Amino acid sequence: MHQNVDKFFKVSAILFGQLFVDFFGLNYHIIRLYRNELNTFDGTSLFSDLVFETREGILLNFEFQDIKLEEKHLKKYMEYKVRLQCQSGKKVVTVIICTYHIKSDVYLFKETETSLLKPIIHYLLDSYDEVKYLSIKNKLINNLKLSHQEIQFLILSPFMVSKKFRLLKIRDVCDLIKEIREKRLFDADEMYLPLVLAIDQYVSVQLPRPIEVVDCELFSQSTC
Repeated sequence: MHQNVDKFFKVSAILFGQLFVDFFGLNYHIIRLYRNELNTFDGTSLFSDLVFETREGILLNFEFQDIKLEEKHLKKYMEYKVRLQCQSGKKVVTVIICTYHIKSDVYLFKETETSLLKPIIHYLLDSYDEVKYLSIKNKLINNLKLSHQEIQFLILSPFMVSKKFRLLKIRDVCDLIKEIREKRLFDADEMYLPLVLAIDQYVSVQLPRPIEVVDCELFSQSTC
């Protein structure tokens, strides 16, 4: 299940690019994906989720966590960070995006310790805005075009709520996406691909017949 959520966020980050970085309030301007060889050295213990090269000369490393954050995870991320810094000669900023909404009480680093190793930990639950969600719904009712930022928020929103409500939110979002496509309120269908992954891979783990949740074929025809 964690791998499915991981894939969902990797593809979301790649497709939305700078919008994805901006969404988390990160003041970096990405240039390209950074290709590195570190994960081939020891793929079982040093696995990189996603690394962007930025205009500021920083490598922005995203890690996506769908289970409770523990000290062993932080140690693994920081070990990777140090090795990537040594390999690239660039400063690495690690951003951990948590979709598991029970916040961890694990603190690997003391407040007095250097910020060089401290990761940025963001709980996606903190980004949910019900008013914004209802505002998007209202725009659909009034046949108003949606922005890229609104589409991104809509697609990520199922992972901003507690896991027990995630499938219900996915169902609701899928209905909204279907309405957006039918009314032609957004022109870039490729932005829907992360939602297809969430349906096909995440929901299939949860339900014996995921097709009952949403018409997956409708989305895959325009994105694959």
